Amino acid sequence: MRKAMRILLITQHFPPERGAVRRLFEFASHFKDNGHDVTILTAMPNYPDGIVPPEYKGKFYHREVINGIDIRRTWVLPASNAQPKKRMIGFLTFLTTAIINSFRIKGKFDLILASSPPVTSAALGYIISRFRRTKLVLEIRDLQPESGEQFGNLNKSIFTRVIGRMMKFLYRKANHIVCVTEGIESWMSKNGVEHNNLTTIKSGVGYDFINSHSNGIRKKYGWEDKYLIMFSGTLGWVRPLESIIESARLLADEKQFHFVFVGDGQKKYSLEKLARQYQLDNISFIGLQPLSQIPFYLKSGDVLVECLKEVPVAKVALPTKIFEYMAAGRPIAFGSYEGETTRLLEKAGGALTFSPRNPEQLASIIRSLYKKEIDGDELGRKYHEYVSNNHSRDKWAGRYMDLLDKIETS
Repeated sequence: MRKAMRILLITQHFPPERGAVRRLFEFASHFKDNGHDVTILTAMPNYPDGIVPPEYKGKFYHREVINGIDIRRTWVLPASNAQPKKRMIGFLTFLTTAIINSFRIKGKFDLILASSPPVTSAALGYIISRFRRTKLVLEIRDLQPESGEQFGNLNKSIFTRVIGRMMKFLYRKANHIVCVTEGIESWMSKNGVEHNNLTTIKSGVGYDFINSHSNGIRKKYGWEDKYLIMFSGTLGWVRPLESIIESARLLADEKQFHFVFVGDGQKKYSLEKLARQYQLDNISFIGLQPLSQIPFYLKSGDVLVECLKEVPVAKVALPTKIFEYMAAGRPIAFGSYEGETTRLLEKAGGALTFSPRNPEQLASIIRSLYKKEIDGDELGRKYHEYVSNNHSRDKWAGRYMDLLDKIETS
């Protein structure tokens, strides 16, 4: 019989914030539902818009229970995606206030699970694990500072070298490292981390995405007669989204095509400006939408688009949204180098890839899908079947729980 564990999960970002943090909430819920005691140490919600909801505003510490999970929130300097320098300060304030407020959490934990980025969450996990003499598991969702340097968010400097050395120190000190992609695990192994200390636990996707329908989204926006090309997610620096705008420009005279951007981020203003400059009326920016509505938006699209900058670290990336796109049962056009995401799509049924430097390629894929030269319906069906059978979040949560049990008893 499995022993019940008491787990402290450290992450700066947690729902109601949006993005990949949904992974942690659903995994934590699974742990709780299977008899484990889970406490979350996190920040006051403010990502990605930098706005703190009224119920959390002005508080240095806040405790609440969601789905039976004990959540301890600590003050952080709010910052939007469009304020990178302020966000850096926010990471440091979280590290500081979380250490202080961690002393409010009483009792002994069997494991501390710290999820990074930001790197300060990993550092916080190490510090608290030493205070409490508890085993530490690091979850690495993205390589830092390597991703920041290559995607262009950070310039190589003494600062990034210090971050790199700190992360390598933490990799050595952790009892185990959970990687969210096989590529990250491979990178770790090649950079001196013992292979036995590494395990890949992917994000998967929840049944709300797998079982979704379009829920009248097309009618709501007057898109009933349009062939929709949709991007959903953060309009940020890791994605060359200008390529999608350029593809929309190439297809501007073909009135059946309409491009939709769901989300917000650093690039939203510049992308809107570029669309206005080109006088494009075949693009809609609809901003942030409630997380509960995203499955409906994805289901309403005819083609779902994702792209990453063509840099080496993109090869090990597997954006969480790819599982969500696949669950929608729609064809996916993916722009990046050959890498883990492309291999996943190939394995599921086929990959439609383009170079973000060549918007004509994306335009060609869209035309071919529209004309049925590529069977997008069949491809989408294969994606949906594959992700349902192999990548439900419950399956990955079960593997995660088995791993944590093994680490705790070792």
